[in-house]
Amino acid sequence: MKRSIRLLIPTTLFLAVLVCAGATARTAYAQTVTFSDVAETHPAHDAIESLAIRGIVSGTGEGMFFPESPLTRGQASKILVCWSGRTPVREETFKEVVTEFPDVDTTFASYVSTAAVAGWVRGYPDGTFRPHDLLTRGQMAVVIVRASGLEEQAEGLSERQIALILGRFVDEDAVSLEVRPYMALAVGCGLFQGGDGYLNPWSMMTRAQFAMVLSRADDLAARLSTGDPAMVLMDDATAGALVDAHGGGEILGDKKDVADSVVDHSWEQPALAAFMDECLFRPHRSAVTGEMVLHNYEWYGIPPLSQLVIMAAETSLGDPQLGGTLARRNNFGCLRYHGVDTPWGLLADEKIWVAGLDWYSFPTPDTGMAAFGRYLKVGAGGYYFPILISPEPDWHRFATVYYGANVPGFDGYVSRLRSLEKSFRAAAARYGVSF
Repeated sequence: MKRSIRLLIPTTLFLAVLVCAGATARTAYAQTVTFSDVAETHPAHDAIESLAIRGIVSGTGEGMFFPESPLTRGQASKILVCWSGRTPVREETFKEVVTEFPDVDTTFASYVSTAAVAGWVRGYPDGTFRPHDLLTRGQMAVVIVRASGLEEQAEGLSERQIALILGRFVDEDAVSLEVRPYMALAVGCGLFQGGDGYLNPWSMMTRAQFAMVLSRADDLAARLSTGDPAMVLMDDATAGALVDAHGGGEILGDKKDVADSVVDHSWEQPALAAFMDECLFRPHRSAVTGEMVLHNYEWYGIPPLSQLVIMAAETSLGDPQLGGTLARRNNFGCLRYHGVDTPWGLLADEKIWVAGLDWYSFPTPDTGMAAFGRYLKVGAGGYYFPILISPEPDWHRFATVYYGANVPGFDGYVSRLRSLEKSFRAAAARYGVSF
């Protein structure tokens, strides 16, 4: 089994951030286009729209946002303070604080001062702040962790824990020593994602990326405030950590992988794989195999039964006819397209247009199944995972996000999931195996 670390972080820290930022679970702003250069298909569209509606970010007078433009340290300080809900210190009170930053003019002085007093930003050894320098991704990792009230947790990570989280990235050695714990925590909590296996800590943070990180921080705080864990668990491809809303701040480095906490069927895996092949996949002429399902169980901790129920509901277990184009393009769980910089999107070969929507296409069946496993593990900020590893999955709760509670046919979809689970359990028992 893959080793993982588990971060138990006090809920009260996130609740404080939640109250300050006025964070709520993100809404999909599919019909709103505030900025003409941020299309609905842009990966940061919803994040930018959410922040714009709350008055946290703004564009130019011509209605442009310039999402790919880099952000300066001064601009980042202003957005961060606005996002936090703090009132910038007034001019007559900030002068004493800003004296350590003689290069900060009145444009950003109150915001930089507020962020500095809060402990989110700091200057350089020569006493300057350099507000017009571009913000790097490494600096952003430090800033968002501090602003989220998690500096103590980041500093408490051991070198082994940090190495476990950052080790999958090609350029982990490029992360400076002082930034490593912050980057590790940011990755572990799902605030940061490395595209194509790179963290790029010295690359400039774009306006779109900044918006996405703030939106993820909103989501993290909102989920934890309701008692739902926000989690990204580590494996060979998607390093991360489990953040448990019910924890007390302790950091544990030698816990078993979450897959170990699920009922162990390793002794009967060959029989279980044979059952899936003979009774489920082959009758559907599916390219999926029982071995692929078990790989997802080993790699990502997703129980076979949960995988089967979802695939059956979405693509008839990958049936090339009943499952339609998506099944034939190895998208067995009907994963909507959200860019190539997601853990599952990295495996896609292209974006395809089916039934008026964009979906992922994967080059091979085993690649498509791996992407499916990654998505169930870390998709929706880790919302699905605790549901799916339960001995009795709450399909209504799962479908609320996966299908959409307001989408026509929701109740029927939930009933189908429950019926499929019951049917698969009965079929497995007749075959002499169990889930």
